[in-house]
Amino acid sequence: MYAPADSGFIKTSIPIKNTCCEFGYPVSRSQARRLCNRLDEFEEVTFDFKDVTEIGQAFVHEIFVVYKRNHPTLTINVRNANDVIMSMINRVLKTNEQS
Repeated sequence: MYAPADSGFIKTSIPIKNTCCEFGYPVSRSQARRLCNRLDEFEEVTFDFKDVTEIGQAFVHEIFVVYKRNHPTLTINVRNANDVIMSMINRVLKTNEQS
């Protein structure tokens, strides 16, 4: 699933609950930067928001705008995101498109 025979490990899945939610929900750019450390080794990443109830705007912007702009070939997927999380992601992306 994560390593096609001819390509090696090109996909990864990151459980946000286990990596960012030790002290609440993820809100900061620094949390996002730590989360994205070494993602450039992959072609596709899935952020799994299972059991995460909300996220901060700066966190979303750092991953879905800043990091993505600097790594345009990386595919970013979202899994198990509730309506609040999807709304924040969509709001940040829409705001970025307007700028």
